[in-house]
Amino acid sequence: MKNEEKAYLYWLHQIRGIGDKAIVRLMQEFGSAKEVYEAPEKKLQKRLEKKTVEELQQVKEKWDIKNAYEKMREKGIRLISKEDREYPKRFRKMEQSPYLFYVIGSLPKEEVPSVAIIGARECSGYGEMMAEAFAERLAGAGVSIVSGMARGIDGISQNAAAAAGGSTYAVLGCGVDICYPASNKKLYEKLKESGGIISPYLPGTMPQKMLFPYRNQLVAGLSDAVLVIEARQKSGTWITVDRALEQGKDIYAVPGRLTDRLSDGCNLLIRQGAGIALSPDDILAELKMLENRKKKKNMDCNKGEEQGLLKWLDYYPKPVDEIMEAVKREDGEMTLPRLMLELVQLCMQGKAEQIGGNYFMKIRNAAFTHTTTASDG
Repeated sequence: MKNEEKAYLYWLHQIRGIGDKAIVRLMQEFGSAKEVYEAPEKKLQKRLEKKTVEELQQVKEKWDIKNAYEKMREKGIRLISKEDREYPKRFRKMEQSPYLFYVIGSLPKEEVPSVAIIGARECSGYGEMMAEAFAERLAGAGVSIVSGMARGIDGISQNAAAAAGGSTYAVLGCGVDICYPASNKKLYEKLKESGGIISPYLPGTMPQKMLFPYRNQLVAGLSDAVLVIEARQKSGTWITVDRALEQGKDIYAVPGRLTDRLSDGCNLLIRQGAGIALSPDDILAELKMLENRKKKKNMDCNKGEEQGLLKWLDYYPKPVDEIMEAVKREDGEMTLPRLMLELVQLCMQGKAEQIGGNYFMKIRNAAFTHTTTASDG
């Protein structure tokens, strides 16, 4: 996405009453944020509530599109949308992924495993020691550490990861330009160099209790696994755990004494089936297994890439939009130009046929022909 369009998208995100869903809908209907900006008021009233249109017009009158966006960029803040290549694949897999978010620093590398380390704000000496030990070992082994930069376990683990020369990323429940809590100012500055600071909320947004559940969901979304170190039976940590489970992520917990209330949550997680983290090597071994499974899956996909696309075709013509919808459920990054290119390639190979421009069908015995050719070669 070009900077000019991002400037208009930044303006659109300022409007109260226009969240992610509304932005997606408007982008689909108008084609771009710039087109929304230039749309006549009557046209907007057909798609938005009256109060929202009034707010939009008010902001439009006093908003300097180019200067406002440049001022944000001067602070080292970048706006990332789903239209950008660097939008994290881990976010794309989420059911409630942000259409846009802001970042200072960098984003977690897709090919590098990441672990969220979370836990009690008011942790014990034992919890502090475990957070430092696990984060230092994992970060030293090349694992990205993700957390919320909160007091206690979150901040301790991120400080340890940075000290070990590793990469660590914080997802905030406020704007990326707001250091919260203020006591983690040194860590906040470290993150700009040793990782990144991420938020789905507008720069300048102050921390509010209602913003943190979604923050926790994004922490889980950016991670391949979640490690809990000290948590009471009822705490905010459980929001992250629940969201991670919904996303199919592995949960690990560091066990504690039965008489220690700070360990109640971890011990309960273990009883419910979470992995027991007795050492950082336990998690590293699991991450290695996960990496091997991904590699095998990718190899299998590459071997049967054409056959994989053929499975979405049938022996009667199907419209491209129907094929696209089916393919995107498996490959969230599929684009229409790429799909059309691959469909045309299948036609050139005699495995599919294009009917009437936007319809494609599988040629009978195409799969058999492909198999025979492969064995003959």
